[in-house]
Amino acid sequence: MPTALVLGVNGQDGSLLAEALLRRGYAVTGAARDAASRHVAPTPGFTYERLDLQDLAALGRLLEERSPDLVFHAAAVHGPAGFAYEPVWAAMAAVNTVSLHTVLEHARTRNPAMRVIYANSAKIFPGPLTGRIDETTPYRATCLYSIGKIASLELIRHYRTRHGIAAGNLILFNHESRRRSANYFLPRIAEALDHALADPAFRLEVETLDFHGDWSCAAELMDIAVDVAEKAPDEDFVMASGTTWTGRAAVETIFASHGLDWTRHIAMRQLPRNPGPSFAVALDRLEEKTARRPMKHINDITEQLRPVSPR
Repeated sequence: MPTALVLGVNGQDGSLLAEALLRRGYAVTGAARDAASRHVAPTPGFTYERLDLQDLAALGRLLEERSPDLVFHAAAVHGPAGFAYEPVWAAMAAVNTVSLHTVLEHARTRNPAMRVIYANSAKIFPGPLTGRIDETTPYRATCLYSIGKIASLELIRHYRTRHGIAAGNLILFNHESRRRSANYFLPRIAEALDHALADPAFRLEVETLDFHGDWSCAAELMDIAVDVAEKAPDEDFVMASGTTWTGRAAVETIFASHGLDWTRHIAMRQLPRNPGPSFAVALDRLEEKTARRPMKHINDITEQLRPVSPR
């Protein structure tokens, strides 16, 4: 039976990864700093370990004890747009980057056959994004979070080219589930839709809708991530839906699918403006290596974000 260690298993991506791995017959160890597993139900194939990734010695002991075939590093200190990373820089660097080095060093010195997949971020690309975005798009830090993610990207590439470790980056664009913080854009819109269906007078105020975005289904993306780990663990991939929306078009489409006029329920604080040039995430490499690409429409994603029992 193949074995996997998922770091950050209590987050959205880590828990969905663990569930995808369990469906495929892996024995999964999930690690996070909470006292118990938050999302993944107890099963014979799942073991939960309490672990603070700032404790590198404890991480090393866990890697030695479990000796996994595959490590998914999905742990991160992360916040929505506008989040201030300066006060949490030390913890963020330790969790997002330094712990990755410990995993890669374990692979180099103790378990060279171990595969390592790191959940990276499209935040490595400076905005506003324009044109074709793929694995060759130049990256540049624009905040402390992207500094750490770029360092992790380069760590993976160094250990891959210098030491032959099968390691790769998943460069993730917006991907959503009910396990995502409600502060993010699409979860807020899904909640607003739910309220609007119950109350014709409901209105939500947002800063602006004049921007471009690519949103995918987190569960679908994490299932594809397992395909990456199995078929091409030593490559980097952009991970997105491949469909770009303006915020305005996304909201209009979502509300119209329920027969609602979005302008009656969503108001913008900023005056309307041209959202500027668009971008498109190219999934050629992902399709070539895994024969898959995300298929969920934005309406499907939004429905999954709504409460289990509609109002």
